Amino acid sequence: MQSSEEESPFIDAVVAASRALASVVQRTLCEITDEVTLAQYRTLVVLALRGPQNLASLAKEIGVTPATATRMCDRLVAKELITRHSQDEDRRHIRLVVASKGHQLVSAVGERRRSEMDAIVRSLSLEDETILSQTLIRFAAAVGEVPEQDWSTGWEI
Repeated sequence: MQSSEEESPFIDAVVAASRALASVVQRTLCEITDEVTLAQYRTLVVLALRGPQNLASLAKEIGVTPATATRMCDRLVAKELITRHSQDEDRRHIRLVVASKGHQLVSAVGERRRSEMDAIVRSLSLEDETILSQTLIRFAAAVGEVPEQDWSTGWEI
């Protein structure tokens, strides 16, 4: 692989694919709801993936400042998509939890996204589909994403 300083057709292809995926992500979110922004949706997904979080951990996970995460969570609480829970032994320690309505939203968007991705992937040959699948699994792991089946199981909706 070439160094990051050089032009790379591989990196160009990854960037083009990321734009295509971002387009599908935005489109499928907008088809389900205009209630949340993409950043708010990402927050819901992280909480659904990783489970209850404190604000500092959530802010780090989504790559924003704690102040930004606080404002985003305030909006999600107001929309009844997440809840805040304090620990009995230390009421200053707040855990953010996806509410049932938030799980339903994440599930609906996920189902719509899977449907759209299925239609896109059907245009590939079986060989290309296999190669892409294996590569994307490794790519997602390198980014730190949790596999779909690992985070979607066990929800009480």
